[in-house]
Amino acid sequence: MSLPSPSKPAPPPPWLWNGDEPRVATVFQPIVDLLSGEVLGHEVLSRGLGPVESPNELFNRARVEGFTYELERACWTAAVRRIATLPEAQRRGPFFFNVSPDVLSDERFGGASTLELLRQHGLSPQQLVLEITERSTFEDTEQLRMLARRYSEQGFGIALDDFGAGHSGLVTLVHSAPDFIKLDQALVRDIHLHTYRQHLVKSLVAFAQRVDAVLIAEGVETWNELAVLLRLGIRHAQGYLLARPVSSPQRPGADFAERCREAIRALHHREHEDDETVGSMIIRPPCAPVTAQAVELDRLFRRTPGEDHVVLLDGEQPHAVVTRRSFYARFGGTAASTESALPDEPREAPMVVEDATAITALARMAMRRPPESVYDPVVVTDAKGHFLGTVTMKQLIARASDLEQHAATGAHPLTDLPGSRMIERWIRAALQGSAFTVIYADLDHFEAYNDRYGFLQGDRVIRYTASVLSECLHLLPEGSNLGHVGGDDFVLVCPDAVAPEVLRTLCQRFDAEKVPLYGPEDLRRGGFTAKDAAGNTVPVTLSLAAVDHQGLSANPHPAELSAVAAALRKRVKAVSAQTHTSTFLFQPGAVK
Repeated sequence: MSLPSPSKPAPPPPWLWNGDEPRVATVFQPIVDLLSGEVLGHEVLSRGLGPVESPNELFNRARVEGFTYELERACWTAAVRRIATLPEAQRRGPFFFNVSPDVLSDERFGGASTLELLRQHGLSPQQLVLEITERSTFEDTEQLRMLARRYSEQGFGIALDDFGAGHSGLVTLVHSAPDFIKLDQALVRDIHLHTYRQHLVKSLVAFAQRVDAVLIAEGVETWNELAVLLRLGIRHAQGYLLARPVSSPQRPGADFAERCREAIRALHHREHEDDETVGSMIIRPPCAPVTAQAVELDRLFRRTPGEDHVVLLDGEQPHAVVTRRSFYARFGGTAASTESALPDEPREAPMVVEDATAITALARMAMRRPPESVYDPVVVTDAKGHFLGTVTMKQLIARASDLEQHAATGAHPLTDLPGSRMIERWIRAALQGSAFTVIYADLDHFEAYNDRYGFLQGDRVIRYTASVLSECLHLLPEGSNLGHVGGDDFVLVCPDAVAPEVLRTLCQRFDAEKVPLYGPEDLRRGGFTAKDAAGNTVPVTLSLAAVDHQGLSANPHPAELSAVAAALRKRVKAVSAQTHTSTFLFQPGAVK
């Protein structure tokens, strides 16, 4: 969307409004959770009625004639009226609305009129997400921050649209702190052919996870694009491959859902946070048929100067890897050769492994190759031998080093917190002191949550819990440490007594800030429907079992501490189950 011109004070033209009836039609395109198959929400799009139907022509004409605000008001009005007529199940949303910066900062939009329009039609801001497009920019970043905060406080979700399409995306990202980041279709288009884009998207996936934003790939049109996006960690997508915009909210058809499930099964996704196989690192490089001529590879290398190698395929099977260095060493930089790109006598077949191969094991195997090929890329296939992508030795060595460092320190790969070995050392040291407190923290209904939302969202809950506990460390005695045993179990080891008020604050903070963990429907109900015989609605809560020096023997053994903690954890989880709130208890015998 182009930067709109200021609107004229004149009445809106008849091609835009007919009295109080907007001359635009509303259509909906679903945003889909690829792993669960559920619809995250729908983007609301507009089409003209009458002489101008194309949305691009519609907005261009409004911009030229100075009626941008009137057009967006028409789009909003038509959409809200249409949503109000939908059945209850379809009306829940959320619905994603594009809003240009000029309109977002217009007091007519930010005042009471928009909220009144929603109220009149039985809608609330919680059902809507405002998409701030990156193609148009805010000159005043402080204004952007203020507006994002204002609309968030009113209940609207915030999304950054067209990310990667403009020159100020990072600035807008930092100052708007969006709940959703939508990758521009220019990044998505033919991503399976561009390794540089794949590296960028992979880094954005990691960033979005760290800041608890939902990353959405827009404009997905082919299965090749979707397969690569899935492998890079993209979970939410929108585009013609999934569903075209239609007049009523729809979900993708059964054919798409089944083929998507097949694509996911082919990725060997694991449901454990310590999944450290080479499949998580794959980047798909440019490919060519095994019959390709040298002139074709020369053209490909020149067109993509950042690409280091090309994989020659025989159908879906990898046959050879041609590196840029070896190719031009062989052909001397000439582009006219019609010889086969495949050497007559390849020096050695490429190293091929399955995507379930452990990274550290692969690094050792790859380094045992002959000197002339030790730094060649490693080819990765699925269990059937179908080509998936490659991993460079630079990537492999760097990741293997990280994993070895994690193993040496006992750090947990999902949260980067120290693991069991370090926790044991802290506890033994604490037991030597005259006063101490060991707090065992774990989540209630976490397995049911995983069943409801999937393991990737479950990982997000684990990271959220680690974040809350880490940010509350300053409330505990100086020298306190936080460790992650695994799964949803954490341990805080404190070298002194801990006041109950501190644990109460921690529980309250966990309950107050966990809103992003639920979908819109479960959020309204205050929890999710657990898959048990009763089908009860339950929330994810935090249980804290605090064991300190009071009530234990004079020189307690770690086994005594564990026994007391096990009994206390059972009691505190029972209390949490009754109250549906995060709860803490100190062990019997402690004076609190």
